[in-house]
Amino acid sequence: MNAVAAPSAATVYRSKTDWWLGAVLWVAILAMVASAGSLWVAGGSPALSLGSAALFLAMAAFMVWILRGTRYELYPDRLLVRSGPFRWTVPLATIEEVHPTRNPLSSPALSLDRLQVSYRGSRVGIMISPEPRGAFLQDFAAPAPHLEPLGDRLIAR
Repeated sequence: MNAVAAPSAATVYRSKTDWWLGAVLWVAILAMVASAGSLWVAGGSPALSLGSAALFLAMAAFMVWILRGTRYELYPDRLLVRSGPFRWTVPLATIEEVHPTRNPLSSPALSLDRLQVSYRGSRVGIMISPEPRGAFLQDFAAPAPHLEPLGDRLIAR
């Protein structure tokens, strides 16, 4: 089980990662690191080589941060979504619906097996991919009595 207790009464769920997306990201990361190394070894202008290598390494580090740092922290009053340097806070009281989706649009989710969280104050909501989904939905509904479980979704009463 990927949920772990964290300080401040939060339950943390890691993002489910589709194998193909993880593979694509790791190949890109390794390619950037290899490119940085080859630029450094190839020589040429030291400033250009160092600058280009640093840029490739920074991009690789950013991708690792996204890949390893995408998680969902469930507090008694809010959902905190983290993906690398990005943060979204959704007060539980504003949530109108949580339902499954396979929408491929960009989101802090590393899988197409997603949940669409619709809430007041946002026209589009946010898509997440917590694992395990069933435990997340149970934990999500517990502090939000206005949300009623209906199959694999939660709907505001």
